[in-house]
Amino acid sequence: MIDSDRNFTTAARIASSIGERIINGALQPDAPLRQDHLAREFNSSHVPVREAFRQLEAQHLVVSTPRRGVRLLASLDGLQLANSRLVFAMARSAPWRPRSNQDHRLILQALRARNIDQACGLLARHIQTIERLAVPSA
Repeated sequence: MIDSDRNFTTAARIASSIGERIINGALQPDAPLRQDHLAREFNSSHVPVREAFRQLEAQHLVVSTPRRGVRLLASLDGLQLANSRLVFAMARSAPWRPRSNQDHRLILQALRARNIDQACGLLARHIQTIERLAVPSA
């Protein structure tokens, strides 16, 4: 069996490590993430660190502001924290790959339109999909 760490790109390995620190509370909310420090820590160039930042931003764990850098979100609410923990747990189980945020966007769109029934239906379908992906295939 091939070591799953070897299947990770350097950017994915960096993003996974930082993401776990965020979820576990090792990094404080609103803390800056310094590209040069992380490149040194992971013995890499700045390019994979920037890609890791993009991955973390897509997971809504950090925010990037032009000319100000990357910071952790000011706070993670309970639902976002639980969702992030689920995503990290599932990402560790091969061959799972994250889905796009299309379901999340559709749910938000329905909520903004005050269509609660549609939002609930979309959320239920999304949860079923995530649960199906989380079950290891035999």
